Amino acid sequence: MGCDQEDDASPRPAASSGPRVLKAEAILPKKSKLQEKATSTGSFIAEDQVEISSEVSGYLQSIYFNEGDYKRKGEQLAKINDSELQARKKKLQIDLEYAQQEIQRANKLLEIQAISAEEGDRLANQAKVIQAEIDVLDAQIAKTLILAPFSGRIGVQLKSEGAYLSPGVGIAELHRLNPIKLEFFVPEKLAGTVKQGDEIQFTIPSSSDTFTTKIYLISPSMDENNRSLRMRSRINNNQGQFMPGGYADVFYDIQTEEGSLLIPAEAIIPVLDGQKVMKVERGKVKSQKVEVGMRTATNVQILGGITENDTILVTGILTATDGAPVEATLTEVKSL
Repeated sequence: MGCDQEDDASPRPAASSGPRVLKAEAILPKKSKLQEKATSTGSFIAEDQVEISSEVSGYLQSIYFNEGDYKRKGEQLAKINDSELQARKKKLQIDLEYAQQEIQRANKLLEIQAISAEEGDRLANQAKVIQAEIDVLDAQIAKTLILAPFSGRIGVQLKSEGAYLSPGVGIAELHRLNPIKLEFFVPEKLAGTVKQGDEIQFTIPSSSDTFTTKIYLISPSMDENNRSLRMRSRINNNQGQFMPGGYADVFYDIQTEEGSLLIPAEAIIPVLDGQKVMKVERGKVKSQKVEVGMRTATNVQILGGITENDTILVTGILTATDGAPVEATLTEVKSL
């Protein structure tokens, strides 16, 4: 009955033996310029902001804008009633015309010495006084026409036509929004690390982009309320994405070290007495304690324990053990 069965005694392939080879990515530590950054909260403020008002008293006769309008420098914004001033000017113009006629008659009489030279001078002086009074009225009339002091956008309208205005009473807000200023504060202990002309970066909640600008103002004195130093930068706002009162996260450099040895932060393994990395030696994994320094968003400064010639694992480090065989693929370390 067993003649038709195959012989089961033939040898089978032996199971693979030996430790499994770890496949992982590795880097060569890179010496680079390391900049430690600090953060602050910033606020946008208008390049120029003013409350449009009149220099003279009177009724607000006309308004030449709507809320939100863009007005160029010198454009008309409002007009104060000037009918009384115009009436006084008209009277003075009549007086001036009569005075000039008297001067013409006096000049003819002077030719025949019918009047004294003093009388001719008196009439000429009288005409000059009237002209001066007209000039004063012209200046007062000019003040009843309110012009935009700079190019900008109208904000909230504060008064309507027909309102009686006194000097200094606001009619509307005018904002210059391009460029726009970003203001932030640096703590007293870090004040000496930031200088005028330094480049800073910032982000805003409404965008995923990171923007760059330069500091143009460092306040000469500390703010008494928070013991911090006021900084300002100026930003192009052609797209209108920055608004006065808006919030920004500001990042600025506070320390720079040349020739720092950097490795990615994910290569560091915390241990009880410090930190270590997993490096590759002759195709095998070896743990190595390291001394770390400054940290950035992506990298860690290494002060001791490894050199530029060591190959450091950046993936598979949680499963790597000392002496395990490894097949490492080199990748680039990114520096800020």
